[in-house]
Amino acid sequence: MPRVTLNESAVIRLDGSGGGTAKVGPLTARETWYPSNVTVKTTFPGTQTSPTKQSQCDIFVGTAATAQYFRDHSVQASTGDASGACSADQLRTGQYVWAVWSGGDAGVQATLTVTGLKDV
Repeated sequence: MPRVTLNESAVIRLDGSGGGTAKVGPLTARETWYPSNVTVKTTFPGTQTSPTKQSQCDIFVGTAATAQYFRDHSVQASTGDASGACSADQLRTGQYVWAVWSGGDAGVQATLTVTGLKDV
């Protein structure tokens, strides 16, 4: 199997309480992901250039965003943060990298990006 660059993103809008969940993972049974870096950030609407509320974000790797799959916690998820805490993980179909935002600005766009390598 060829090993290629992994660079996958998911974009969501934070809800009225400033929370939301995004996930990305392998799309086919042939893929295996080897994530090296996870980044989270938000994009502000209109003329807003910085967050009113700095969101937090928990990163999980596995079949669900639950405590057993917890990898890292970001306290700067609005302005952008990165984590290498999942670099020892391998993901197969049905497994995901999850980002769970809380306490941010309602309605802003939030982005989860996973980089590394993948077998295809």
